[in-house]
Amino acid sequence: MQTDNYRENLKEALKNLIRVNESIYGSIIDVSMQGDLKEFNDAVPIGEVHQLDYELFKNSDDTNVQLLIKLIETVDETFESIKNINSIKLDEE
Repeated sequence: MQTDNYRENLKEALKNLIRVNESIYGSIIDVSMQGDLKEFNDAVPIGEVHQLDYELFKNSDDTNVQLLIKLIETVDETFESIKNINSIKLDEE
């Protein structure tokens, strides 16, 4: 049986995994903007905002981007496993 403290630590671990993936995604964008998407990045005026689809990065030919994508997917799988094994609902976070 899980104690309340144990369960709270699991919730905190899940929040950390979310932050890790957000950080990795930021790195993917940064790497891509200086690699595959450099021409696009150079053409966009400063301050202009664009929505970049995750699929764009998944289809990248850059090996480093692919390694980071794989890492995000591994973190996602771990997140889902911990959440499901312990019956933690997203709204509890």
